[in-house]
Amino acid sequence: MKNFKFKPGFKLLTISASLTSVTLGCWLIFAIFTQTKIQTIPVRIVTATQDKVEDKITGESGILKLDNQRNIKSPITGTVEQVLVKIGDKVKKDQILIRLRDTETQIKLQEFASDLKEKNLQLVDKQSSLKRAESKLLETQQEYRNIQNTYGNDINKKKDEKIREVQKRKLEFTRKQQALTVKITDLKEAKIKLQENKQLFAKGFISETELKEQEKKVIQAETDLSNAKDELSLSNLDLEQQKLELQSFLQDVRNNKSEPQQKLKEAKTKIDQTVQELNQAKLALNQIMREIDKLKIQRQKIAEELRKTVITSPIDGVILNLQAKLGDVIEPKGDVLVIGDPTQQIVELKLSPLDATKVKIRQKSEISIIGFQSQKLTGKVQQISLLAGDTQNNNQGVDNVKITAIVRLDQVNKNIVPGTPVTVALIIAQRDNVTVIPSEAIQENESETFVWIKDQQSKAFKRIIKPGLQGLDNIEIKSGLKPGDEILIPTLENPLNEGDHVVIKMQ
Repeated sequence: MKNFKFKPGFKLLTISASLTSVTLGCWLIFAIFTQTKIQTIPVRIVTATQDKVEDKITGESGILKLDNQRNIKSPITGTVEQVLVKIGDKVKKDQILIRLRDTETQIKLQEFASDLKEKNLQLVDKQSSLKRAESKLLETQQEYRNIQNTYGNDINKKKDEKIREVQKRKLEFTRKQQALTVKITDLKEAKIKLQENKQLFAKGFISETELKEQEKKVIQAETDLSNAKDELSLSNLDLEQQKLELQSFLQDVRNNKSEPQQKLKEAKTKIDQTVQELNQAKLALNQIMREIDKLKIQRQKIAEELRKTVITSPIDGVILNLQAKLGDVIEPKGDVLVIGDPTQQIVELKLSPLDATKVKIRQKSEISIIGFQSQKLTGKVQQISLLAGDTQNNNQGVDNVKITAIVRLDQVNKNIVPGTPVTVALIIAQRDNVTVIPSEAIQENESETFVWIKDQQSKAFKRIIKPGLQGLDNIEIKSGLKPGDEILIPTLENPLNEGDHVVIKMQ
């Protein structure tokens, strides 16, 4: 074999390769040694799922009742005369359930009925009197209007009559004057004729008979003249009388005292009297009507008292309990029976003021029957009282202050007896089909909310999340996770730091 000689360059390469091998071997030994000394943190692992989250008020106790369930009480003291229902009977609203005995009130009611009948007869009589007074007033008013419409014409007519009478008397006086003048002339002529006849008789031209006949004519002329003067005087007196009557009539008209005016006054006075009679008739009618109203009110009160002897159903429902029997003496406000509406069931529960502020009308509820875990019911909040009360009336502090809430069941369960105690969970908020994780997986510090997850080398690192609705045992994740993601839950004894190696602890 030939001797092989190393060249200087080759010798250096060989030495370098040898050193590299030694270095790699040292690092490998160090790595193996270090690996055996790394600490691993035990953790539990959970998976994010798509589910629902519910924020609930749980553990509230309540009593299941029928809707409108109530104790019916006696309004008065009385003896039970009739019990017309029994437990379990279905009844209608206003149906008579129990009758109480009250003979004295019945007698009073009959007496008031008799008095009212008598007053009604008086009322008919007063109404008739009023109608007569109204008719009489209409008649007198019409009479007044008739006189009022014609009295001006009557005055003028009367005045014209008086004037005509005066004129008539003037004409008569003038005629009498003319007649007197004729009589004076006749007397003068008769006297002249008599003087002539005396001269003729003295000469013997006429007989004594003719002279005497002329003397008679003179005497008759004197008589006629005297009569004419008397008639003229009488005519003058009559004329003056008519003038006075005319002046008196005109004066009466000026003084509103003429006959037509007096008739108008009398008609007005008659109206006033009739109005007074009408007002008296109205007063009498109003008086009897007030008496009747008073009697009706008194009778109504008595009838109301008598109605209290009949206990009726306030609702359509069923008799749940009967506490009165025939012959029992019931005190006022004493319980006689319990009634409720079997078509609806409710739960009455008491909430703390803090919880009550979270509850809203129509929120969903879950009802559990105490002692029957499998018996689950659902309902909705129907009513929340606006007034807080002391549940024990002992004023021992705020712990006893409760607010009443009513939950109406979605479906009636006839197998549950009213009065059964139940527990209620009130669902304050609910989110369906969202990403959820257990609440214990949430981690927080001063600046962020996160969860722990691991990488492929089983190292823990943070993932920032945005939480949503907080449930009792889970929480909604709005961002940062999706269903299927695995989340680490460290123990209290071994908190995690970023980069820690983790090992899954069997649950």
